Amino acid sequence: MKKLYYRPQKISSGSLLFLAALSVVTVLALRAMPNQMAGWSTMVAGLYGIPDLKDRMLEASERADTAFDAIHAKRLELGHPLLDAQDPADTGMVGPSMSAVTTLPGHLAAKQTSINPNFAAVAMRLLVDAGVRPGDRIAIGCTGSFPALNIAVYSAAESLGARPTIISSAASSQFGANSADMMWPDMEKLLADEGILAYRSLEISRGGFRDRAAGMSDDTRAILDAAIERSGVPLMDSVDDTDAIERRMVAYSKAAEDETYAAYINVGGGDASVGGTEGNDSIGEGLITPKQLATIQKKASSPEAVDCVATRFLASGVPVINMINVVALANQYGLPIASTTKVEVGQGTVFTIIDPRRVLALIGIFFITAATAIVVKPPHRITRWLQRKGWFGEQPNDQPQYMV
Repeated sequence: MKKLYYRPQKISSGSLLFLAALSVVTVLALRAMPNQMAGWSTMVAGLYGIPDLKDRMLEASERADTAFDAIHAKRLELGHPLLDAQDPADTGMVGPSMSAVTTLPGHLAAKQTSINPNFAAVAMRLLVDAGVRPGDRIAIGCTGSFPALNIAVYSAAESLGARPTIISSAASSQFGANSADMMWPDMEKLLADEGILAYRSLEISRGGFRDRAAGMSDDTRAILDAAIERSGVPLMDSVDDTDAIERRMVAYSKAAEDETYAAYINVGGGDASVGGTEGNDSIGEGLITPKQLATIQKKASSPEAVDCVATRFLASGVPVINMINVVALANQYGLPIASTTKVEVGQGTVFTIIDPRRVLALIGIFFITAATAIVVKPPHRITRWLQRKGWFGEQPNDQPQYMV
C-alpha cells in the first residue's frame, strides 16, 4: 500500500520568511563566531585523550624556535655567509647552494617554507591523528636535507611524550644542512649539548645514493664520516639499498625490544627510508595508513621502487607520517609559503583542533534542511495541528491535500 502524506497547495509567506530568517541567522552566527575558543579546544582535545594538546603544540613550536636561534648563532660563530637572496628572513637555517656534501638539487622555496617553528605543531597533529599518545614508541628516519623539519619532528615527539628511535643520515640536498662543518649530525649534537632537544640518533648513515654516498668522491665520504665521528653516534654502513633497509629495520626492532611502534615518521627523501624521489612521489605527504599500501605499490614503476623502511612499516600495520612536499603541508595547515620574515610561534590554523564554525555550519544546515522538508512535505500530525490553528487560512483552495 502506498503511503499517503499531506502537501500544502501553496507554501505560506510565513513559512518562506521563517526559512529565510533561519538561513540569515545561521550565516551571521558563522561570521561572528571566532575560529578558536579556549574551552572548545580543550573539550575537543579531550576526545583525543590529550586535553592539553594545544599547549603541547605551542611548547613544541617554542622549542623548535629556540633550536633555530641556536643554529643561527652557531653559524654566525663559524663565519658562514648568510645570504639575503637565499635566506631573506635571516633564520640561519638555509644552507649553501653547493658544497662538497650536497647530494641533489633542492627547491629553495620548499626549504624556506620548512623554516617555520609551527611545523612542530603540524608534526604533533599528524602523530595524534595517527593514533600516537604520550608514552608510545615511534620510529623516525631523517636526512640532512630539511634540518628545520627534523627539529620540528624531534620537538613534537618530546612535547607529546612519545619515545622515538631515530636513524638519520648526514648528506643533504641544496639549501639544507649541507655545510661541511655544520651538517645534521653537528646540529643534532649541538642542540642536545645545549639541552634544547632531548633525543639523539641511534645510528647515522652517510646518506645520498644507496644510503652510503655512492658515486660521491672519496673526499666527500671522508667529510661525511668526519661529521658522524664528531657527533659521537655510530656509523651505519651498508653495501646497497636492500642492505641499508635491512640494517635499519633490524636497528628499529632491537631498540623496541618487545614493544611495537605506533608510527614511523620520515623527513626528506632518503633512499632507504622512503625510496628516494620516486618513493616520495608514490607515498605522498602527511599521514599514510596501512590500507593505502596497495595503492602506493600500484603507482610505483616496480615493487622494488617502493621497497623501503616506510612501506615495510606500512606492511606491518604501522601508519607512516611523511614530512615531504612542504608547500602542500603548509597550505593544508595554514602556514605561510617561503616567508621573507621570521615566523612567530602560534601562527596557523594547525592550532585549531576542530574549527567550531564547522560544527555550527553542520547544525545550521541540518535545521535549514529539516525546516524546508517540513514546509514542503509536512507530517500528517503537524499539518492537522497547523490546520486547526488556522495556519493555512479559511479558503478551501489553500488547505493541504492528500498526495500519494
